[in-house]
Amino acid sequence: MRIIYFANSNLSGSEAEKGGIIGIEAAPHSTLSGKHLAHSIESVMDHFKYCVDLVGIDHVSFGPDTLFGDHVGLHRVFRSFLSGKAAKTAQVPYEEVEYVKGMENPAEAFPNVVRWLVKHGYSDEDIRKAIGQNVLRVLKEVWWH
Repeated sequence: MRIIYFANSNLSGSEAEKGGIIGIEAAPHSTLSGKHLAHSIESVMDHFKYCVDLVGIDHVSFGPDTLFGDHVGLHRVFRSFLSGKAAKTAQVPYEEVEYVKGMENPAEAFPNVVRWLVKHGYSDEDIRKAIGQNVLRVLKEVWWH
């Protein structure tokens, strides 16, 4: 959420300079945007567009972090183990939801991302990169280097 809401983003572009990638998640309460205050695929894709503008399509991918079942409950448990600054929730008001609309579970997340990318004019090559080719490139570079 900091990326969209706060000027002091923790992304600098160095991720691309080092050949890495930024994975866009879609966990409830993590990907709001000023343009889309409801948790939806649109707010997630605002984060995607921001990162593509920052580092280029070759360095952005998706890690939707969606589950079947009580996703929000699981995140509450994770948050309870964090301390200090890391445990704080969003600093902007939001409605608590059980899932991100349009990315309700693993079976819907990636197909809906692809539909969104096609609808918004991304090329087949850029779609391949964003939904997995970038990740495979980085893994190959790291594991077989």
